[in-house]
Order: sequence, then C-alpha cells, then structure tokens
Amino acid sequence: MDTALAPQTVILRERQASSLQGTVLSVLFFYIIAFPKGGIKTGDVPITIGYVLTGVLLVLALLRASRLSLPLDRLLAFMPCLLLGLWSLFVLSVNGTESIGFTTSYFVSALYLPLFGLTFFSSLILDEHHDRIERVLVWAVRFIVVYGIFLFIFRQTTGKWIEIPYVTVNAADVGQLDDKHINRGGIFKLISTYNNGNVFGVAVAIMAPLYLRLEQKNLLRVALYVALFLTLSRTVWISAILILLLRAVSRGIRPLTLLYLSAGLVLVGVMISFLLNLLGTDLSFIFDSNLGGRTNQLAAFDHVGIIPQGAIGMLPEIVYTGILEQFGIPGLLFFVAHLVAAPLLLRLEGVRLLSVSRAASCQQGMLLYLLLAAADGAYSLIPVMMIFWMVAGMGFWYAHRQAGVTKERM
Repeated sequence: MDTALAPQTVILRERQASSLQGTVLSVLFFYIIAFPKGGIKTGDVPITIGYVLTGVLLVLALLRASRLSLPLDRLLAFMPCLLLGLWSLFVLSVNGTESIGFTTSYFVSALYLPLFGLTFFSSLILDEHHDRIERVLVWAVRFIVVYGIFLFIFRQTTGKWIEIPYVTVNAADVGQLDDKHINRGGIFKLISTYNNGNVFGVAVAIMAPLYLRLEQKNLLRVALYVALFLTLSRTVWISAILILLLRAVSRGIRPLTLLYLSAGLVLVGVMISFLLNLLGTDLSFIFDSNLGGRTNQLAAFDHVGIIPQGAIGMLPEIVYTGILEQFGIPGLLFFVAHLVAAPLLLRLEGVRLLSVSRAASCQQGMLLYLLLAAADGAYSLIPVMMIFWMVAGMGFWYAHRQAGVTKERM
C-alpha cells in the first residue's frame, strides 16, 4: 500500500512546489509593474527594488531550464542589443561620461533588460504559469490606473502627494515629486506610482494593446484611456488615439467597427477639450510648432558623424536624436535595429499586425514605442524598457503557441 501511495505523494509534492513557485512569481511580478520606483539611491544611481527583483525572477527562470539555450527568434532579437551595447561601450571608452547614473541606466536598458524579458517571459515560465502571469498583469495595470486616477484627484484637491518610501517612491525622492517636470501651470500630471506622467504614459501604452485584449471589464478599459489622457502629455495623448485606432481596425472594417471608432473619437475629443479648458489653453498646446521646447534637439542632425565628440549624458526626450548625437550614425542604426527586431521577427513568424491575436497585441505595443521614442521615449527611465522586453518575450511565446494550435488544427 505504501508503494502504491508513493507516486501520488510525489505528484502532490510537485503540485505544491509548483503552486508555491507560482505564488512567488506572481508577487514579484506584480511588484515590478505596480511599484517600479521604490528603492534607494547610491550617489546619483537609483537602485530600485523592482529592478533587483528582476534578477530574482531571471534566476528562478534559469533554474527551470534543463539546458541553457534560447530559441532562435529570441537570440536574433537579442543580437542587435548586443551590437548596440558593444558599440556604446566603445564610444564610452573614447568620450567618457557626464553621469555614472545615466550611463548605468542606459546600459541596463540596452543589455540587461532585453536578456531578462526574453528569458523570463518564455516557455521556461509561461508554459506552466501563463494564466497566472496574465492575471497578475491585468491586476497590476488595474492598480496603477485606478491608483493613478485617485492620486491625480487627491493632489488637485489637497495639494499633497501620498508618498510611501521604498514602495511608491525612491526614499531619496520623498518630498521632491513636484520637481519631476509634472506641473502643467498648477495642474499636476497623473503619475501613479511611476512618479512621472510621461514615463507612466509610455509604459502603459506599450502594455495597453495586450492588457485591453485580456481585460474583460469595459469600465476598466475606459479607465485606462482616462488615465492616459490625465497624464497631460501630448505624446501620451497620441498614443491613446493610436491604441483606439489599432483596436478598432484589428477587428476588421465593418459598420459596427466604424460606429465603435466614431464613438471613441468623439469621447477623445470631449476629453481633450475638457483638459485644454482645465489647463487654460487651446489647440495651440497640441499643435505646438516648438514641439514643447524640443526643436533644439533636432540640431543633432546638423552634425552627424561616426564617432561623436563629447561625453555621454542623459538622453533627451526625442530618443533618436540623443542616440545620434551621443553614439553617432552606427549607434542610431543599432538602436533602431534593437527596437524593431522583435516586432519584425514576429511578422516573419506569421503574426499579422492588424489582428485580434495576443501576439499581434504585443507587436502593436512595441511598434507604438518606436513612434513614441520620436517624441518622448523615456528610454533609460524605469521601467519603460523592462516593460518593452516583457511584451516582446510574451509576444514570441504567444506566436509559438498560436502556430502550434494552427498545426494541430491542420
């Protein structure tokens, strides 16, 4: 009898271990999306708990690997990142840096976060825990959206922020949120736990196509759009409109689609009109010929070169001009390649951009970032690239799963 029960005992223990591991993964994953800014600073280098936890998640994923290898598409997606990193290291060795903090953030975004996203969000974790990861993603986005709207209203009505050191803010930034370029003439941008309206908006925009595909509650879908517009960022407003358009045309052009799109655009117009009135401005705020004070960044195209002169500093809002100015023409080419590699590979694997598949949603989120980076990409700021490569990793997994289901049906 004992011998007969032994296999059942083993199975029970394996299930318990899997459940425990799934719970740990869920808690850590929720934290890195919901509280990306909590931590400390060493000098001018922010050490956030969320980024430290990505290392824990990466190790947990690698411990599940029977052999250390990456699928070909993930390896090809990482190659441009490696080339970008190597070229950037060469330029750094020639020109030096103005800030260790900014430079560290840049290399973390260019090299480490692609490795994390492509490894953790792969079959190592998703084959067994994809349902759990999807649920956590939905709840994490729900949290930052709802909390963001609440905090926006709270700040406007009380004149104060809610700051929890090591959780919602870096301990070194307590009392300094007003200094983070979030004031629009006395109206403060929606920042949620991301401490910056543009960073929140860009990060959520990358996740939005997938989140909206997973989210079942219409009210919470609407709340996401409201949160994006309350960032008071023209760049984020454009992303919200593009997300709406992508969701509409992905269903196919039908009368109902046109009705849905028309209603959405009317609501967008009403929201923008209300916010412009709140800010005490007009359409000139949107159609600003000075690009919000960024036209001077276009001067980078006036003196392009292979190896630029000048120490590496913080990337400006228009990321492409900053890369060109600091890392030259090769750097810009490698940079564009490392952003476009994953969505291009998904297309080569048969993922259609304008479709309702989850792989297509991931592809849409990544391509949205390519456009946002031409205005205000927040490339080196936590947690934009972590989310970009999370979406990339999930996109590859969805594509493989979709291809597998197609083969089974054939």
